[in-house]
Amino acid sequence: MTDKALTLYDWQAADVAKMTASISPEVGALVVSAPGAGKTLVTVETLKNLKPEVTLILAPPSTHRSAWARTLRRQGVADDVKPLDGTAKGKRNWEDLKWGKPGYYITSAQWFTRQEWKIITVDAMVVDEIHMLGKYGNAGQKKLVGSRARPGMTAPIRIALSGTPFRNNFENAWTVARWVEPSAISTEYWIWRATECLGKYDHFAPQNIKVIGEKVPGKLASSLTCYIAHYQRTKCCDFHPNGFLAGLAEPIRIERDLKMTPDQAKFYSSMEKTYLGFLTTPDESGKLPVIAEFPITARGMLRFCALGLPSYNPETETLYFEEDCPSPKLDQLIEDIGNLDGKRVLVFTHSKQFADVAAKRLVKAGFSAIAWTGDLTRTRRNKALDSFISGELDVIVGVISAMGTGTDGLQEAAYNVIWLSVDDDASNNVQGIGRLDRLGQTHQVTMIELRMEKTFDVGHLDKQVQAQIALNKSLVRT
Repeated sequence: MTDKALTLYDWQAADVAKMTASISPEVGALVVSAPGAGKTLVTVETLKNLKPEVTLILAPPSTHRSAWARTLRRQGVADDVKPLDGTAKGKRNWEDLKWGKPGYYITSAQWFTRQEWKIITVDAMVVDEIHMLGKYGNAGQKKLVGSRARPGMTAPIRIALSGTPFRNNFENAWTVARWVEPSAISTEYWIWRATECLGKYDHFAPQNIKVIGEKVPGKLASSLTCYIAHYQRTKCCDFHPNGFLAGLAEPIRIERDLKMTPDQAKFYSSMEKTYLGFLTTPDESGKLPVIAEFPITARGMLRFCALGLPSYNPETETLYFEEDCPSPKLDQLIEDIGNLDGKRVLVFTHSKQFADVAAKRLVKAGFSAIAWTGDLTRTRRNKALDSFISGELDVIVGVISAMGTGTDGLQEAAYNVIWLSVDDDASNNVQGIGRLDRLGQTHQVTMIELRMEKTFDVGHLDKQVQAQIALNKSLVRT
């Protein structure tokens, strides 16, 4: 990877100037630009101007080397980052941070959540993909924002980044705003939820109200002092009357509706008819079958079965995929990769187990492939990314939740993406396509979605897209 410093676009330079002038102990910056707009770059350049001595960065592990360390180094800000983790080196860095030794420290949201931060003081704090800590009441959210009983983790210089800052629900906006600029939002979550959020009745939701949006879309965004937003193909500022990717055509979307094998169809139909979810009754005297709609567990099982014909392990009482399992999706995947222009292809699925099977089948078919799952070590991830960019690796089969967020550099190597299945978390799918459809991409991206007829596959992504469009209204300042 090159270490040559990047030159800022005019609009990125304007963002850096605004952030540098606006950030104070009372006001942080929220950068909600779409994937690929250079959020890491403008953040690093802002830190370069503000010159903090001790900086803490929370970011997905996949970005520690490919995005943060690389950008800090090539922009001349720091030679390296100091990882905080369970390794011997990470533990030494943790001790250095406790003593306030200058440097750029980096860790994951998961590691951050597990540590005690009372005695830690930093000059600057960056939370990349802040939506991962947004859900009210979660351990990570409490560590970040704090509560009446204990303060959260803050710093005089605060920068939050996310192309999907509210994730899939506007109520997550409270955490984001409360950390970035506390005076811009109510100190009481439940009061804010009742007065500022649009809701509908839901018997199982907190206070029987499910939040479906913001009452006045864009009101919160407009109240933040330092709010940076750039969109791919929608007007967002004077620099971008048609978005920052207006010169790159929208991805070509191809939907392939496939038929199950007879055995797979029979099994799926049986599961669809008999797999019921159960809820314990309030007095715990019995259980109620949920028949109004499929619960997440049942929907997940059916989507699992749509990938291929699973086998049953009687010892563990679980379903799993054999390496040679019948799967029209894998057959079509191999055919499509062979026919696509551009040898390197990014493949996504929501299933870790199926990602492993798909990678093995692709290797048997003559392609060099690797499964990118949560089990892949940082060293192997870095090696896979380098091999993909250099052309030594043909295909990465990524679990969307493990790879969709923050993995940069893929746009230098590929412009074809195939979905074996989408994630239930819509923000992960947005981040997934953003790995290729971003600045630095020189080809129109081709996106192929493989769907099984008469299953949850059909229309699943469309529903998510429409829900995301509705949520994005709150990202546009009024």
